[in-house]
Amino acid sequence: MKRQGALAFLFCLIITICFLALPISEVKAQGSFNTADLSTVKSSQISDTQLKSYISKGKAEGLTAEQALDLARQRGLSASESAILSQRIREMELTSGGTEVGTSVLRSPLDLPESSPAIEPEKTKGPMIFGSHLFSNEQLNFEPSLNIPTPVNYVLGAGDEIVVDIWGASTNLYQLQVGPEGTVVIDNVGPIYVHGLTLEEGEKRIIAKLKQLYRGLRPGEAGQDTYARVSLGRVRTIQVTVLGEVRNPGNYTVSSLTTVFNALFQAGGLNSVGSYRDVQVIRDNKKVTDLDIYDFLLYGDQKDNIRLNDQDVIRVGVYGTRVEIRGEVKRPGLYEIIEGEKLSDLISNAGSFSDDAYTRQIKIERNTDKERQIVRVERESYPSFELKNGDVVSVGGLLSRFENRVTIEGAVWRPGEYELTEGLTLSQLIEKADGLKPEAYKSRGIIYRLSDIHDFYVEAFNLNEVLQNPELYDIILQYEDSVVVKDIYEMREEMDVKLHGQVQKAGSYKYKDNMTLGDLILAGDGFKASASEARIEVYRRIVGDVAPIQRGAVMAESFVFSVSRDLTLEGAAKDFRLQPFDQVYVRRRPDYQEQRSVRIEGEVLYPGEYVLRSRNERISDLVARAGGVTNEAYIPGSTLERQSKQLERVDVVLEGSRDEIVDLKKSNVNHIGIAMDKILKSPGSEDDVFLREGDLVTVPLKLQTVAVDGAVLRSSEIRYISGKSLKYYISNSGGYSENARKKNAYVIYANGDVSTRKSFLFFRTSPKITPGAEIIVPEKVVQERLSSGEGISILASIVSMAAVVTTAITRF
Repeated sequence: MKRQGALAFLFCLIITICFLALPISEVKAQGSFNTADLSTVKSSQISDTQLKSYISKGKAEGLTAEQALDLARQRGLSASESAILSQRIREMELTSGGTEVGTSVLRSPLDLPESSPAIEPEKTKGPMIFGSHLFSNEQLNFEPSLNIPTPVNYVLGAGDEIVVDIWGASTNLYQLQVGPEGTVVIDNVGPIYVHGLTLEEGEKRIIAKLKQLYRGLRPGEAGQDTYARVSLGRVRTIQVTVLGEVRNPGNYTVSSLTTVFNALFQAGGLNSVGSYRDVQVIRDNKKVTDLDIYDFLLYGDQKDNIRLNDQDVIRVGVYGTRVEIRGEVKRPGLYEIIEGEKLSDLISNAGSFSDDAYTRQIKIERNTDKERQIVRVERESYPSFELKNGDVVSVGGLLSRFENRVTIEGAVWRPGEYELTEGLTLSQLIEKADGLKPEAYKSRGIIYRLSDIHDFYVEAFNLNEVLQNPELYDIILQYEDSVVVKDIYEMREEMDVKLHGQVQKAGSYKYKDNMTLGDLILAGDGFKASASEARIEVYRRIVGDVAPIQRGAVMAESFVFSVSRDLTLEGAAKDFRLQPFDQVYVRRRPDYQEQRSVRIEGEVLYPGEYVLRSRNERISDLVARAGGVTNEAYIPGSTLERQSKQLERVDVVLEGSRDEIVDLKKSNVNHIGIAMDKILKSPGSEDDVFLREGDLVTVPLKLQTVAVDGAVLRSSEIRYISGKSLKYYISNSGGYSENARKKNAYVIYANGDVSTRKSFLFFRTSPKITPGAEIIVPEKVVQERLSSGEGISILASIVSMAAVVTTAITRF
């Protein structure tokens, strides 16, 4: 059944390839085209989608793509086109992660089931085996190239196609298949035996036979007018066996151009115990070559990578001696050692030492019969030292110190590390560093010097003495001395002056010698428009005596100057020079005022924003400037909203992960109840309040409802009826709810005033209700009772605390 499915798939593939390979006109003209002849098929005319479809159909029938291509080759598909299709299948496999095509396209060992999953590259614990990446790297491809001229020493065999091209006085083309008997057949000539001959030898034998048909075919003779060329059309497939320590041992059907590396690659490469130094090719029960893969890995030498013949056996042995090299080498890992190789050969195979390697001595950890041991090998013994299986070779690094180093840092032109020569002195080192900078602090320098126990101590010197009298004061330097020359600016506190007040850029500025008030104000981008140039105050730090008898009462000196707006200095300011840490304040002009605005909205003729013209402007003045109120205005409901600034202390997290309390100004809006009707009747009265910046006066439309909210059955707005009491509006809202605080009901009037119920003796009066008022009925606060368990717990805590206090008092 499986065989029938395979044939059905093959027939479908052949028919499709044929129709894809030929133009439509040719298909129509050749209705009797032989589907068993695929010699004219071009792989470039088959899309990837079609190729994937054929592979999927073949898998459904139990046929691998390689098996389908083998059958197609038997029906004339050229080896070159087959190889291109096989390569495209492999590329699709890599692109899709092996999920659709599968590794069976390139690997089909007979001892593995066809449904075997794709095998991932083998993972080993510990260091990498040198060479293991060769066959697992997807970027390396050992497929034999079919796009090169056939070698003249290629040995012909059954399945090869020989192409004979005749031109000149006579023309013809022969495509000859080497049959199972090892012969090719030419019409009117008969069979010609070519099996076992090289291509060059086969060409001579075939041309010698063709002379019988073509009189002008006389190679190398006078009068030749017919010429012949023999070439290889399609190569045959052979079967080889890969045994031993490979990942997928078994039988493989490969091209006759396949080499040892090609076969090893198809077998998945070597496993973790395979020998890279002992790969044998056995032909007719005799070893024909012994391949050392290290020759290719290290030198690119493929002299033993021979071309395989049919029924060849490749055997990979188990490694004999393997050692690990680690540390300061260019290519650490596990390396295989063969007889005659020494420690120096291992180092060479590992790419030699790295730049930081300690090469004088190498440590080797070695296994004995009972335990491990340490072996130290000196440099002169590297070429003769023999390694053993399991050795771990460790190449250490250089010490992080210098044998002849001194350093100089600080106020010299070229600080850094210098060579310690015999007799090198401090003055000579300063000269090597191109001398001192002008700001060098010459009264004292220091040398950090190693003691006998390799701990640093300090040796001081006077630079003036060393440079002026080196014969007497110069110092001979020692190994690892570190000379430090300080900068005079490092020896003093960082000096600045501060500028505050009405300038463009207030802040801290670096102090400069001979700095004036004009210089500092210029650094702050000059005065603001609000600055009073007539009053510039300077506050100076009190330094004080070194050891006073009593602390003084003065905390700072103060100076007052005037500076013109163009920063011209006159009088005392002209001769005044700032000192470090001075603080300069530019005061504000007393009469300087920025525009301050208020707003009026609602039922006035010209609502909007108005700028206050004086400090004593009142609400009545603003209403008058707005054109007065309209006829629709509800004057008693007018309100005033005022913004007030309050300091609020908040916790913030500043840089350094430290919580600090910062005072921030927070704006609050207060609703102030006003009597607009009284204000308009008596402007300037006590009811007519003064306006402040940001005030908002609102004159509403005539109001016709009363709102009821809080602990009533239904919050609502009820039409205002003159003379109706608070009780009426609450009743029309459904009455009080169960949790209502009836006695505490209050009224908020449209202008913001609040009124509550009042009691006198046995009499209770309710607030008068006006249009736009809001009645609020508060709710009772429900306090949950303690459970019996909570009560007992609190009582027990109190008793326990009382006992502790009593005991303490008794002991006291």
